[in-house]
Amino acid sequence: MKKLMSSMSFPEIGMLKSQLEAEGIACVTRNESIAIAYGTIPRQECVPELWVLHDEDYARAEELMAEWKDPSNLLTEPWVCPGCGEELEGQFASCWQCGYDREEPIQRG
Repeated sequence: MKKLMSSMSFPEIGMLKSQLEAEGIACVTRNESIAIAYGTIPRQECVPELWVLHDEDYARAEELMAEWKDPSNLLTEPWVCPGCGEELEGQFASCWQCGYDREEPIQRG
């Protein structure tokens, strides 16, 4: 098991974790609960972390993280949900109104 990243951004950790799991890479988060206790525990012990469970997946996880963080991979074209007709911003992978999952691959969002 290897640590892939640390971030004080819970959403960032969660989104990347979801992306890795969608690619078949098993991973876990750590410290998401103790970050709330910052002040009584040293800061370096409170930062949320994302860990890759299997060492053989680590290199692929690093590649995916680099692609995910690359701003040129952001999908910004708005789209209309075929399920309910809701207009959505490009970064959304599913419709907030009806839950329809966008069919186009989304690098990040």
